[in-house]
Amino acid sequence: MNVGALPSDEPLAYLFMVRDGPTYSLDDLAAICSLLSQRFRGELWSYGSYAADVEVGRMRIRVLKDRSQRKIVNFVPFARAVLRRARELRAVRPERVVVTSYDPLKGGLLAWRVSQVLRGAFLCELNGVYGDPNNLLHIRSAPVRWLRSVVVGALAPFVLRQADAVRLMFTGQLGNFVRLRSTTTVRHFFDRAYIERFYPGPEEPLILAAGFPFMVKGVDVLVSAFLQIAPRHPNWKLVLIGHLIPAELRARGLEHPQIQALPGLPQPELAKWVARCSILALASRTEGIPRILLEGAAAGKCRVASRVGGVPVAVTHDVDGLLFEKENVEELAANLERAIEDETLRHRLGAAARERVVREFSASAYLEHYTELVSATLAAREAALPAAGEEKLL
Repeated sequence: MNVGALPSDEPLAYLFMVRDGPTYSLDDLAAICSLLSQRFRGELWSYGSYAADVEVGRMRIRVLKDRSQRKIVNFVPFARAVLRRARELRAVRPERVVVTSYDPLKGGLLAWRVSQVLRGAFLCELNGVYGDPNNLLHIRSAPVRWLRSVVVGALAPFVLRQADAVRLMFTGQLGNFVRLRSTTTVRHFFDRAYIERFYPGPEEPLILAAGFPFMVKGVDVLVSAFLQIAPRHPNWKLVLIGHLIPAELRARGLEHPQIQALPGLPQPELAKWVARCSILALASRTEGIPRILLEGAAAGKCRVASRVGGVPVAVTHDVDGLLFEKENVEELAANLERAIEDETLRHRLGAAARERVVREFSASAYLEHYTELVSATLAAREAALPAAGEEKLL
């Protein structure tokens, strides 16, 4: 199957994209490949709940179907297939190769190895704060959580130090987690968000929160804040959407007549809920730049979010949303009640959010950022190669 027309200009580079799975939606992969195909050619590899071999413009998508419910069991044959393809591609010798990874863990390690095989540049993307222990709150076993922190603390810095380029979301995202090489090309910009799939709709008295895991996303904090104000606003409901969220809510005894919990939904269904809500809330303990905040902005919704990670990059307090300090239940409750009681404020913040997301976080803005990063990465690498050759001669 071939999707989309081929651009007439010459591609700037050959992208070999490694995305550690699982992936559940071919549409998302096709959308990013369609966009990147305007400037590049190449291929994207992943694994998930389906198998696919699709051409989208100048990009090819290869998804291997899962063999097991365990990620590591699926990753091993995926890695073998990716390395086999890299060796095949090396015989063709494509020019200006950039191998990309969506994470600095086992997917990043695989991408680095592919870059060695292809003698290309290695670009690692970071969409979270890997040095933040809050990322591991969903792991209930203390020994397993400790082991995971040790693995992440050893593997991610190693992978990042091998990278020719790193895409971060916001300044300070790495903190003291790792010190990159002085020659590493670094840029800060958002991940591709499909804001065109979200749209405004008539408001209902709903506060919506979407995402998981439960503790990482601060669902307990949000529920506690809502329960403080719920008696004063009996017509309002809190709707929670996310994988295992209903079960977690029951297990913690947090069920309430004004709270509705739903499992994870396909994006078209999520977009309907976003269109219906009056307030979109996010109480996360750690974040990069959450897509749900950009999606809520595209729908023109009032956003109330914790001031963590890259959230302040997407939300400016009292300008296009409301911010509160992480885990501050009272401050969150006050912000929610303020938004509930002031319809004019909600509409002002929602309109400003929609205007800003269209201006700053569009697909075309992402493509410009990404193109500049790849171009800068290749320019730095090509400038270094002659110098390395001269040193050998000396």
